Amino acid sequence: MKLLYTIIFIFSAAPIFAQVGIGTTNPLADLHIAGDVLTQDYFSVDNFATVSATDEGFRLITRTTNSVPVGEIGILDVYNVSVAPINTRNYHFTNVSLDNLTDVDLQYNTDDYIVAVSNFRYVGDAIDKVPSNTTKSIGNFVVRVFESADTWHLEIKNRTLDLNIGDSVEYHITLVIYNKKYFRYLDPITTDLGGLNSGTASSIPILQ
Repeated sequence: MKLLYTIIFIFSAAPIFAQVGIGTTNPLADLHIAGDVLTQDYFSVDNFATVSATDEGFRLITRTTNSVPVGEIGILDVYNVSVAPINTRNYHFTNVSLDNLTDVDLQYNTDDYIVAVSNFRYVGDAIDKVPSNTTKSIGNFVVRVFESADTWHLEIKNRTLDLNIGDSVEYHITLVIYNKKYFRYLDPITTDLGGLNSGTASSIPILQ
């Protein structure tokens, strides 16, 4: 009788270790789902701490919030997208009139991308300081990107001083281009500091 119980236990436990297929009769993994996946709540997975040479074929799995109903699982296949979530592009500007790069249309559509400037480098002649009360001023130098006519534009210039005639300058920058499919703007937070140099933001940022 004890032998019979043992045999029954072994056969009843065997399916626990079998592969499970949903939408397929030939599962290729412990859990193989053929078709759409929908999760109505959060799910946990193992951390992906590093990417080695053997892991370069991995895919990013994400849960969308705009599906109907909410919770559809999507996969980012980096081999089938034309633009990655974050991109960098180096720019080099030469033969600039004085030091004024006032408005350069970068031709990145504002509906599709968010553009930021990093790694700015100024190469060339310095702008002469000018007297300002009891000190000398180096002017008001600006490096920024801004939106205009549905594309991103670039300004690099000293708004109050210019190079001397005959001097020259070159600009090197790196643009960081974010794909809006994966990133979005957060609502602005406006804080009146009342003429002080320090303070506390007027509200706590809400990240969703």
